[in-house]
Amino acid sequence: MPHRSLAPGLTLWASAYVGWALFLPAGLLPQTSVSIALLGQLFWLALVGSVPTTLMLGAASRMTHAPRGAIGASAAAVLMFGVALGWEHTDFLLSGPQWMFHPQRHVARIVMVSAFGLVGAGGWVWLILGTRIERRQRLAAWIASSLCAVGLLMAAIVRYRAYDYSMAQLVFPAGVLSGAIVYLLVRESRHWPIVLGAAALCVLMGAGSRFEPALVATGQREVVAHSRAAALTTLYVLPHFTREETWSIAGKACPEPRAVVEQSPIGLEPNERRNVIIVTVDALRNDIVGMEIGGRPVTPELTRLAKSGVSFTHATSTYPATLFAVGSAFTGLSPAELYLSPALPDTIFTRARAHVDQQLAVLPDVSWFRLPIVQQFLAPGAETAFAPTDAAATDALITRLQAARADGASVMAWVHYYAPHDPYQAHSDFPFGRGKKNAYLSEVAYFDRELGRLMQYLNEDGWLADTLVVFFSDHGEALGEKSYWGHHVYLNGWMVDVPLVLWHAKLPASKPRVGVSLADVAPTVLHFLGLPAPSDIPAQSLFTLDPNLPNRPSFSEAFPVRGRELFDSFRLAALDDASIRARLRSIRVASKGYEPKGAITLGRYRLIHHRGADTTLFYDHQSNPGEEIDEAASIPEAGKLLRRELDRWEQEQLRRVECRLQLTEDRPAISRPE
Repeated sequence: MPHRSLAPGLTLWASAYVGWALFLPAGLLPQTSVSIALLGQLFWLALVGSVPTTLMLGAASRMTHAPRGAIGASAAAVLMFGVALGWEHTDFLLSGPQWMFHPQRHVARIVMVSAFGLVGAGGWVWLILGTRIERRQRLAAWIASSLCAVGLLMAAIVRYRAYDYSMAQLVFPAGVLSGAIVYLLVRESRHWPIVLGAAALCVLMGAGSRFEPALVATGQREVVAHSRAAALTTLYVLPHFTREETWSIAGKACPEPRAVVEQSPIGLEPNERRNVIIVTVDALRNDIVGMEIGGRPVTPELTRLAKSGVSFTHATSTYPATLFAVGSAFTGLSPAELYLSPALPDTIFTRARAHVDQQLAVLPDVSWFRLPIVQQFLAPGAETAFAPTDAAATDALITRLQAARADGASVMAWVHYYAPHDPYQAHSDFPFGRGKKNAYLSEVAYFDRELGRLMQYLNEDGWLADTLVVFFSDHGEALGEKSYWGHHVYLNGWMVDVPLVLWHAKLPASKPRVGVSLADVAPTVLHFLGLPAPSDIPAQSLFTLDPNLPNRPSFSEAFPVRGRELFDSFRLAALDDASIRARLRSIRVASKGYEPKGAITLGRYRLIHHRGADTTLFYDHQSNPGEEIDEAASIPEAGKLLRRELDRWEQEQLRRVECRLQLTEDRPAISRPE
């Protein structure tokens, strides 16, 4: 190849591009079919990745004959860049409850940051070493080692991606190594035109496919199941397709806040004892309730108990994670309203503290449940216990209820069962087979036994005669859908459809079909206790709803608030205007690969709006219960109706936020996040 011609540069770029194109589709072959459209999307992404990769490979090739001092200086520069990059990522990786207040957190962060820098510098030197190799045997060994490194990086991306910005960063070194392997194989051969031609063909196919960021932003299976492509898009592409929206109520008067007191829902006399016991469980999907595996029921107790209570068939969580979902249930506010509140609003516990003799809470002995944000849901003086297992939680609550019954005390209690939460561990008493999903089912069955044991005690000891028992799951759980496990991120049915059941001696068994939300729990509890509910919440008491109302929508949302931001959500005594603007922006704009979204569920339909990409997915549960296919094109009018209703709700939500800020702090109106 002539030194002064374009051939060396084109070969370098083509190698980088083909390297990406080979790296991204890896893992698709086991599928029954790979569409041309999908390959076009991947080739478009490869084009995006080839730009920085070409620059990296070009710089490394320039260093081929450089003196050791220059190589050392460049490695030091890469090390410092790795340290700077690692500083942000380690803060996120160490933001969980186990590290948040750990005395050695800073030491661990320094060690991890140093490792980031050293690995980056080592990779850079390894790349230069590859460009300097001339002997075929050594080059073969270098390529074999690099292929092993690419395989390890791919395994890490696939195993831990889940819209994880830190994992998305691994796509770049893997793509660089893939491009370097191709480049070193063809740079001195006569076959370089083949690589150039393949790259040109890929460019044409990618350009012809018209890249759609919504494919990755919305988590459609074909692309997102291919984790490396999704990670590349969330890292380089998706942040540029986001949009910020204005919101203001300028010229509109805020309604005067007033207390709303409903009449007794079930004919209770004013002086009758009223206890409330709230039973919650982590990560229980609604479609698991009543499921049988090999003829063995997974939730026999909950299924039986639901038949004896008021079991809502269309209940949704407000958020796919515990803190905001439970926060909504205890306040009646949406997750965004909670996050944008200048201080934590009153909860059902703080409102009821003067109306019951004792408040009890039995929580999992998991580190984040010990954080102050969880304690702030409860009233001061509430007796809190932490249980290492669900069985211990049942025992702890029963013991405290027995003592309260002996003292003749009225109670408001909360117990949270944790077994279905990741990591899943199979129980020998509940064998459903091998695999991660069966381990989850075993955990659910174990929890189910404890729920049955608790309800048996409540019935035998007479609690149900004067107690409202409220049961719900905080959110669902992904069990491999869209190649995802756990919760957060998605608003599909397996993530937000949850069981919600009420029991009381005067409540006849029923299965209301009205659409309800976890936010409706708060006004329901206040209604039962005869306490006023705030008028500035959209949630309603479940006792006041027509059980067969067909067109009541429920809403869910998810936004990029994780790690330290999540755990610090309610720690501040008050928020200033700048903090509120920053929080508003964070729930409307894609961040670190997490696409903010909102969803509306109305009868048989669900629409999910991805805010950053401004695209929607529409599902008809009657024809598509698993939500595998977007059916917006087949039922366009229903999709448009739900989108209008969701937009209206979001505008009202932002209006309530601004009104609450003005009424609380007399702040000026916020017209646009900066």
